Amino acid sequence: MKLDLKAVKPRALAVRTIADATPALREVLGMETARSALGLITATSDDALWSALDQGTKASPAEVVYAKSFYAGAGYPSGPLSGECIGIYAADTPDEIDAALGACLAYLEREAWFYAADEAGALTFYPHVITAAGRFLAPQAKILPGEPMAYLIAPPLESVVGVDAACKAARVRMTKWFGPPSETNYGGAYLVGEQPSCEAAARAFAAAVLDVSRTPHAGRQQARGAGEDLAARGGSPDRALASSRPPAADGAGAPARAGRFQSLDTGERFARKPDHLTHLVDDASLVRKTHPRIVLRGKIDLLQAALLDAQGAADAEGASALVGEVGELLELSRALMGAEVTGRPLPELRLLGMGADAVRDATHHTHELYGVPFMYPHVRHGPVVARLGLARAIAREAEVAALAAFAADTGGPTASPARPDLCLALNRMSSAIYLLTCKYVAGRYPGVRPPPGPTRGWRPPE
Repeated sequence: MKLDLKAVKPRALAVRTIADATPALREVLGMETARSALGLITATSDDALWSALDQGTKASPAEVVYAKSFYAGAGYPSGPLSGECIGIYAADTPDEIDAALGACLAYLEREAWFYAADEAGALTFYPHVITAAGRFLAPQAKILPGEPMAYLIAPPLESVVGVDAACKAARVRMTKWFGPPSETNYGGAYLVGEQPSCEAAARAFAAAVLDVSRTPHAGRQQARGAGEDLAARGGSPDRALASSRPPAADGAGAPARAGRFQSLDTGERFARKPDHLTHLVDDASLVRKTHPRIVLRGKIDLLQAALLDAQGAADAEGASALVGEVGELLELSRALMGAEVTGRPLPELRLLGMGADAVRDATHHTHELYGVPFMYPHVRHGPVVARLGLARAIAREAEVAALAAFAADTGGPTASPARPDLCLALNRMSSAIYLLTCKYVAGRYPGVRPPPGPTRGWRPPE
């Protein structure tokens, strides 16, 4: 996870390979008998090195057989090449060691960064997300290799506050806690979950650490709550101490609550609803506006607008009966929206006095019913037919969107959708709009002359 803060990059201080370690050394390191090659590295940061050592296990069959932190941290090394920690790989061959060390060193340089929470760079922390844990860290985090994890480390008080905020902000589990003080006088935790949740947890951890850094002496100030962004609390420590005003109220007059809104996908909480998210059901189920169900709602909205437009065209032609029948479809579209949002089932379908099967059959027999073959709309049919045709096309798009939004979880491509009532209603709505078009072209509405346009099309065999 990269932040818009000053990076404090770790450094490898000493690196060596032992091609054939002595049996006594192999024994004390707990190495397998067949393995004789070792790779050793010291670095300025233990947590960064552990992450980098883990990366090496994804590039090589080598295993991490030793990883220890030095007491008091990098500020008090025993020598210029000691740093804060040592890690040792074991492998069958020196080539395997070289591959592991190469991946480890590259990860230290490009990924495993601490960040400075203050201008002086004295307060550093590690809000790191590993997208796929290797064979070194996965067992420690109680996950399988290849699963994501958040590796969160900070100074003592900051680590406790940060871990609390991270756990509140996202749908994650704490699988290991490093209670302060560690050998290096830091603390933190491993949090696991889906990768977006780990990212959200790391962001909340970072914001909490920054909040403590900005106002460390605000004794009465609540620890940062989940859902506040990095800039949610500004100002100097003096202002924070002097302020005794109650929290600002939201639009409803109630105190603003950190974390009122929650992402359905990640569990991340927000004090304010982000503009790129919207409600699926309530404040605790925010989703991206590209979510399939939100796309479906947009299609139903568009369908309602098209039906209203067709109704207006019919009214302008004096086709009052058609106005009423289009109004029936408009009511169904509104019921569809309500059923989708609430999860309630639609009532049994009735359109134009017919059930679902009868509507479908009627569309196959318009020549017998109205004297109109399978028709092709024509410019001379006029605006009513054009608007009905547009509404029908949008209904078909909405049906496809419903099938995508409520695709069955199991059963393959032929499985029935999870909301068959919505999909059936949209399918029959497009059929009903076609029937209304045929009736209009056939002159079946009282007081309305049939349009002069042609009714050519496919006819059933004699």
